[in-house]
Amino acid sequence: MFTQAMTDTALDPSKAPVPATEGASSPETDAPDGPGSTAAQALAAAGDAEQARDVAALDDSAIAAQKRLGASRAGLVQRLVYGPAPKAEELSSGAKIGKGADGKGLSRAGQAMVKAAIGCIGRGEAFEADAKLSAALRKAVAEEKGYSFTVPEEFGGAGSNYGDLALAEEALAANGLGALAVEVSGELTIGAGSLLAYGTDAQKSTFLPMLSEGRLMAFALTEVGVGVNAKKVQAYVELDEENDCYRLHATGPRAKMYITNASHGALAGLVARIGKNGRKVGLFIVELPEHDVKVGDDDPRSGKEGAKTDWGFECHSTEVSAFMANHNSRMEFENFPIPRSNQIEADGVEVLFYCLRMGRCMLAAMSAGYQRMLAADAAYFARLRTGVGGRVIKHELPRLNLGTVLGGALQSRALSHLSLQQDADGVDLAGLRDLTKSAASGTAMESQAATEHVLGGRTFHTSQRVSDSRANIHVFGVVEGEDDLILMGMVKDVTGGFTERYMAGMLGVIQSINVDDDGNPVAPQDMILRITPLTALKYPGRVVKATGRLLSNASFWALVGWIVMNGLIEVLRLPLRLVPTAWMPRYRALPKRLRGPARWAERGLRFVRWQNLGLNLWFQLELTRAQIPLQRLGKTMEHLTAIVALCYHASKQDITQQRVAELQSRRLMAKTRAIGILSDLVGMERLREVVAEVGSDIEFGRSTLITDIEPQMYAMPWE
Repeated sequence: MFTQAMTDTALDPSKAPVPATEGASSPETDAPDGPGSTAAQALAAAGDAEQARDVAALDDSAIAAQKRLGASRAGLVQRLVYGPAPKAEELSSGAKIGKGADGKGLSRAGQAMVKAAIGCIGRGEAFEADAKLSAALRKAVAEEKGYSFTVPEEFGGAGSNYGDLALAEEALAANGLGALAVEVSGELTIGAGSLLAYGTDAQKSTFLPMLSEGRLMAFALTEVGVGVNAKKVQAYVELDEENDCYRLHATGPRAKMYITNASHGALAGLVARIGKNGRKVGLFIVELPEHDVKVGDDDPRSGKEGAKTDWGFECHSTEVSAFMANHNSRMEFENFPIPRSNQIEADGVEVLFYCLRMGRCMLAAMSAGYQRMLAADAAYFARLRTGVGGRVIKHELPRLNLGTVLGGALQSRALSHLSLQQDADGVDLAGLRDLTKSAASGTAMESQAATEHVLGGRTFHTSQRVSDSRANIHVFGVVEGEDDLILMGMVKDVTGGFTERYMAGMLGVIQSINVDDDGNPVAPQDMILRITPLTALKYPGRVVKATGRLLSNASFWALVGWIVMNGLIEVLRLPLRLVPTAWMPRYRALPKRLRGPARWAERGLRFVRWQNLGLNLWFQLELTRAQIPLQRLGKTMEHLTAIVALCYHASKQDITQQRVAELQSRRLMAKTRAIGILSDLVGMERLREVVAEVGSDIEFGRSTLITDIEPQMYAMPWE
């Protein structure tokens, strides 16, 4: 798996219910615990029983991780949408991280680690001849406790916090060591993080000092066969009581692949099913052999002359073009022994959910660093290069491109720091962690293109770090969760409480008319996912029955009450739009240039509640399949939250960063205005119809644009 917590639709659609808001009652963000989320129930009602089971199972793991975290306050994005609105001090709290322990940024431990790493670049020791991170670099970083940066001192670590780690990660990426930042992030967020949260005292005492010495640690989830479908992993262990160990079987389709930090002699937290056909998914700490081993090789560990191994292990590169400086491996295990004491007593997927939040925050910090590096190199070129009409830096479009890169860097930093401070303050990161990652990877891609427009062909020269960064930046949109998919999961996070309380009754009524008199599901072609005038003409009896049940449903009238109450509040708010922003105490503390964008974005986030309601009423049960509307809503929420984070973060920075924040905010405002949701429901319907037609042509081999092309076989076939 690329950066230790890669996820897809099988993982991210399951999100934990949101805890109640501290100090206030907010039914939209106070979702009751239950046997299954509305999302799982809606999927079942829509006829997708298999995915409903997957989502319900993942919900359980997410809820367990939520309880382990013990967040005491509802998520920031939920409160921006449904209220009560966060105070300005909370929105700017992430800026405290940028000040560091001494008020000047990096902590002393962070400074030492970064200085040691950059020193290796200066001495030409950072990379091997094959462009991999060098042993000398790893040794220098380990000596400064970089690989145990957040490990408590009692286990030999530096004892720093995640805020300090984010600053160090950004500094490494900004100075051409993004690959090292990736390595350290994986080591600490889900390696040490899983041990610290779920490991026994004995496991911590055994393995954490190894990290402090610089030993790498991977997280092995992704498989050749099922990818990152966390609840469907096929690798499995069986108990070997005679030897007091588990035997791991992970070959062929069960093999682990895309595992960053996996190398001979490293550690790995490995997710495997307990029993070949078992339902429980476990997590095991595996000490990887120093070299490949085949069944029947000499076994010097047995102490018996002529003894042969009864197990096998292989580890080799996945040959991907991204993260080429890192170890990224495919691993196969045949009857591989794992001591029973190495099992972490927790659901492997729960541990993954627990650690995801930090992985996504660190990706945003790395993204900020990468983009600062791009901006520095492009600005240096633009100041020196003379083109048509003078130096490149004098022209408006190159300046816009450079501003785009700086804006992406500042946005990624603001979101990363805000998320980390929220986590430290006991606030649920549901919603914020996901859009932070999506926004950071999106701006990184945009910044790469903007840099190419400034530097031109030199961007692609093999000697340039700007060129080296390209593949890594591209893959940011896939690792730690594919962006579009985690945005849809983010929408579920933010709106889940409202859906559970107000929409579940309506969806349940629709579900009830999709069964016959004997309680069996109706035929797929007769299933009703939306009640519309056309539905009433086709199935008048079932629609009349549904209408009667709806009118007698308490949650329906609760929804009506919510609409009336919130509608009245919006009407009463209208005169406030005439009040100048400078007169409003909430925005008075912001720099003048940032007041308007901040107010506009906060108003837009309040309107998201109506956009979500409109999509639910329009699509009803079909919303379980309508990915395009959910993606649009998620992208809207991402842009608006990014503006808020930018404005409040920059209010604590110097004037140059405030200018960058305004530029980025205005670019995001333009993007948000271009997204049609309620204003384009009919257009979205037609778009989805055409997508279905084109998709069907592709699925059944009818698309004449590609029918005469022989496709290349994909890498690592699972058949």
